[in-house]
Amino acid sequence: MARATVVLDPIFKRVGLSGKSVIPMVIGTGCAIPGIMACRTIRNERERRATAMLTPFMPCGAKLPVIALFVGAFFPDTPWVGPLMYFVGIVLILLAALLIKAITGFRYRKSFFIIELPEYKIPSMKRAIVSMLSRGKAYIIKAGTIIFVCNTIVQIMQSFDWHLQVVEEGMESTSILASIASPIAVILVPIVGIAAWQLAAAAVTGFIAKENVVGTLAVCYGLSAFIDTEELALVGDGNVVASAMAITKVAALAFLMFNLYTPPCFAALGAMNSEMQSKKWLWGGIALQLGTGYTVAFLVYQIGTLITTGKLGNGFVPGLIAVMAMVAVLVGLVHKTNKQFVSEYELKKAV
Repeated sequence: MARATVVLDPIFKRVGLSGKSVIPMVIGTGCAIPGIMACRTIRNERERRATAMLTPFMPCGAKLPVIALFVGAFFPDTPWVGPLMYFVGIVLILLAALLIKAITGFRYRKSFFIIELPEYKIPSMKRAIVSMLSRGKAYIIKAGTIIFVCNTIVQIMQSFDWHLQVVEEGMESTSILASIASPIAVILVPIVGIAAWQLAAAAVTGFIAKENVVGTLAVCYGLSAFIDTEELALVGDGNVVASAMAITKVAALAFLMFNLYTPPCFAALGAMNSEMQSKKWLWGGIALQLGTGYTVAFLVYQIGTLITTGKLGNGFVPGLIAVMAMVAVLVGLVHKTNKQFVSEYELKKAV
């Protein structure tokens, strides 16, 4: 790992990070929480906060069931979709790091990287097995508590309306869950083409734990026979799942990316808050992650729909307005930083 940081340090220096930022991102592929906590080894405050902000872009173990579900249902004969999610995550990290570098004015400052290269040693099988068992235990506990409770709540909210009357089969649109998720579903039209409250509910519960996306989709679409809500895996015909969701392959890919690159689970956000120790950086990080995920999903759906059908997808205009508004905010922040630097430089020059 130390040698990897040395090799990648020149590349990360160009985007305002350092070689030490590699370690949290590699750890983040297992779980974003320890990956974010690993940022405390970075001494430079700006680099530490930026790394904690960008680490969740790497798909963690909790996002693997979501990737597996959509790949199995919509892209069973396309093996490159899964690995593509990791490559996209890496590209987003580099681009977002450049953006943070421009906003914070770090391009006018130098950063130094020093690390000790330890000797090569034979891996310990004992430590590997103990680590594997501890992570397996943590996942079982998480699946038996957070995920189970969340799926239970989703099931109850879908089964009853606001008058606590049982919702008849086929009338789930009148349920508590549908009434809460429907306004959010409108926001998803530019990235999936339809205002499906089921997809909105899955996206919202994903902020509690990303695995919940799979369980919520299974409950909302009545696909428990095809999606195991305990194993969080596709166990039936993927075509049935794709047909029930009633979205195109392009929309499925866009929705998958939206869930992967928007803010992580609440526990990871708590870790970000602890490591950043700044509400300004925390909310800035959440806004960056949300804007990045939405923008990537919007571009994938609209461009993909244009290529496959010859016309733009539904909700193009409002989606474009939202994306342009986010771009305008970023341009304003960069302009403000440049203006502050020029004024500081002229002041020092005068002194």
